[in-house]
Amino acid sequence: MRHDGWITAALALLALAACGVARADDPRAPDPDTQTLTIRGQTYMIWPFDDLRARGFDIPDVAPEDNAFWTYVEALNAFKEVPTDLSPAFDYALETAWPSAAGKALKAYLLEPDNQKALARAREAADGEEFQLYYFGDPNGSVISVLLPSLSAYRMLGKLLIVDGRRLEAEGDYGGAMENYTTAFRMAHQVGGGITLIENLVGISIWAIGDRAVDQLVLRHNLTKEQLEVIQAALEEIAPLQPTALNGVKNERVFGLTIVDEFSANPFNVLRNIQDLTGSGGDGTLARQRESGWGRLEARFGQLVLPDRAIKQHMTNFYDELAARAARPAYDAGWTEFDEGSVIDDIPQWDIMSRMLLPSLSRASILAERCRMQTLMTRVAVALRLYAVDHDGMAPARLSDLGDLVPVDDLIDPFSGGPFVYDHRDGAWRIYSYSENLTDDNGKVGDKPFDLDYVVRFPPPAVEPFESESDEAAGTVETASVQVSN
Repeated sequence: MRHDGWITAALALLALAACGVARADDPRAPDPDTQTLTIRGQTYMIWPFDDLRARGFDIPDVAPEDNAFWTYVEALNAFKEVPTDLSPAFDYALETAWPSAAGKALKAYLLEPDNQKALARAREAADGEEFQLYYFGDPNGSVISVLLPSLSAYRMLGKLLIVDGRRLEAEGDYGGAMENYTTAFRMAHQVGGGITLIENLVGISIWAIGDRAVDQLVLRHNLTKEQLEVIQAALEEIAPLQPTALNGVKNERVFGLTIVDEFSANPFNVLRNIQDLTGSGGDGTLARQRESGWGRLEARFGQLVLPDRAIKQHMTNFYDELAARAARPAYDAGWTEFDEGSVIDDIPQWDIMSRMLLPSLSRASILAERCRMQTLMTRVAVALRLYAVDHDGMAPARLSDLGDLVPVDDLIDPFSGGPFVYDHRDGAWRIYSYSENLTDDNGKVGDKPFDLDYVVRFPPPAVEPFESESDEAAGTVETASVQVSN
């Protein structure tokens, strides 16, 4: 039996939502009569916070008027979808650089009033001191049916920030670009702090694309000392906000144990929820019937046939193991030797519930450590660029020579436990991490970015030019490539 998903098949269908109780005169608030909210044209029923708290979820009490989520609602509903013909250029800008050949059309899309409104609201929301995500679904049903439909919109909003930042870079507005990238970091922190692992993973994903953009900004442009110091200060300020997998593991424990309680009390109702969500049958009925004779019979049946304490112990042992590993850096966590599938398969055959619902979390922890490694290397890259400004463009002999430019702990590779590997020649340098295979491959890069070593170098390599479909058909390509520029 293989458990390759980040979360269980049932829990993977969870999706984020929008708000609880809000001001009746606020146009962004839910409908006061139906307690529903519309995200990207779809209307959803709000799942009350009090019900989720009663089920064991740790949800802070944030006053609606102080909650930055409302501002995000405006942003999520404002932006326009990327036109199909602009998708290749948009993706190139997100992953690589500003696509000069398609720059005019992509710029026009980004400057549409609705998109600029979305970006402005995102910046405003990311600066909010208080934030709490809200959830959708029918509280009369199982927590397995909690919906999170806004997560894809959050990811798109993060991408929009990065692509607009590339536009600002191309126009020489490095400060404006950095503001977009730090907005993405703060949004990642907010989204990644929700009650589900999938929120945590989306937060990590948004953080990673922001970090990659900052890294490329620093390496590709001849920034002044003042500009580099501003970037350094911004990265230092947001560093404690980086999402970690440990929070996701802890929240998945609450979900798993809550579902056991629900199954014991209402086994048929939970099965109906699972069948309805997976499309495997069932009538989708969510209402509980605890007060009816059939409801009491159902609860009695669950208590008789489900040894819930044993099931909970199996789940708790699994989550304890994962949490202990997630709390340690990758080199010490032993993920390469840990076989989640075997651990789950060792659970007794009769405990179908644990074997079905326990998620695979080791990959989530590795993704979080990968993101942390990239962030540390970006901070080291900024320090190296600052050092060169004060030393006639020369690189330091060793990373320890960076002194106060970077904290000592930031020089440690999470995948080796030792300092990042560093070599240099005159003003050129290279640093690399052992990456996920925990092996020094002498700076060799694999076919995929994290297969072998993960390398950052200066000067940066030229990037592959953007090719539109019309360019390919005509046999022409954009000749400009990104190098260190003024």
